[in-house]
Amino acid sequence: MKDNKISRTQLMALLWAGVMAPAAELLPSLLLPGAGRGAWLAVVLAAPLVLAAGWLLGSLAGREGLARGVTGLLGRWLGGAVLLLYIVWALCLLSLRLRLCAQRLLASGERDGALWFFLLSVAAVLLWMGRGKLTAFARAGQLFLTALLITAGVVLGLSLFQARPERLLPLWWTEAGPPLQAALSAAGVMGWGLFLPFLMGDVRDQGEKKNWHWLFWGLGGALLLAAAQGVIVGNLGTELAARLDNPFFALAKSVGVEGAFQRVEGVVTALWTFADLTMGGILIFAIRTISAELLPERARPCVPWAAVLLGTAAALVLFPVGESGEALSRQFVPAGNLVLGFFLPAGLWIIKEGLGRKGKCGISCGKNSL
Repeated sequence: MKDNKISRTQLMALLWAGVMAPAAELLPSLLLPGAGRGAWLAVVLAAPLVLAAGWLLGSLAGREGLARGVTGLLGRWLGGAVLLLYIVWALCLLSLRLRLCAQRLLASGERDGALWFFLLSVAAVLLWMGRGKLTAFARAGQLFLTALLITAGVVLGLSLFQARPERLLPLWWTEAGPPLQAALSAAGVMGWGLFLPFLMGDVRDQGEKKNWHWLFWGLGGALLLAAAQGVIVGNLGTELAARLDNPFFALAKSVGVEGAFQRVEGVVTALWTFADLTMGGILIFAIRTISAELLPERARPCVPWAAVLLGTAAALVLFPVGESGEALSRQFVPAGNLVLGFFLPAGLWIIKEGLGRKGKCGISCGKNSL
């Protein structure tokens, strides 16, 4: 019998390949107003919160996925209301990801083309991926992550020699350290991966002894992301990086090797579409999994079509101004990710533990009464 499940490594590869899209757009410019030259350290301080959120979501998801865990804990109606909230948020993130990807592709082409053409093209690819199998998408995610890491490594590696340590250290010359708000913003950006636990029911090699694997990927990814912010700020400085919309892509414009290649920003922007496709695919597969708990089986094949159509329509209608998508991504999305990725799961975990203790007390009291 053919294995239709994915591995833990593939799941984590999907996580970081997808998170690289919002990270490149928002970091470190989102953190600089509050953290200054300590923007890279804000990402490090956010790592414990991200790991705690992952542990909470994984504990609720168990071996059957977060959707089954929520309905099993709260019941069909109350649990369905919570899952509906996640679906609405996933659609909002999907529409925003489509819009920002199309804007980036349009900008890289020097305004040669129409926004709706790029948006519809990316939506068509996402629909094709979302109607397929999760195993095929997971294998593609591994390839996407490899290409993204190589691309980022080239850009940041060539920029490392131009970085100035005095733009990063010592922190106490200008500030006592990154404030809490900057660390929360960094956690909110990494919180784009909050929908991965809905896919845990399709992971084949789970278990308590495998927790080191999640820790390795989670902490390692956060540290690499922090190192990237250090290279960007070390090159551009806090003032210039704060004024730029996308400091990473601005840094790519200055990357080149004399006699080999120059001005690689167009290639970097095009390759970063892999991150957008990965995150969009995660959202669609998560919506598919959640809908399986709420809809009858005959309606489930329509879910990818509905998700992509609604996301595309929202991207075209709700963001008529070019900058509105970026403003929304900066102001509201990190906070929403924190609420649905940490605070709500924390409340559900408290309910789960309370019911568990109540059940154990009931059993022990019953034995005592005998």
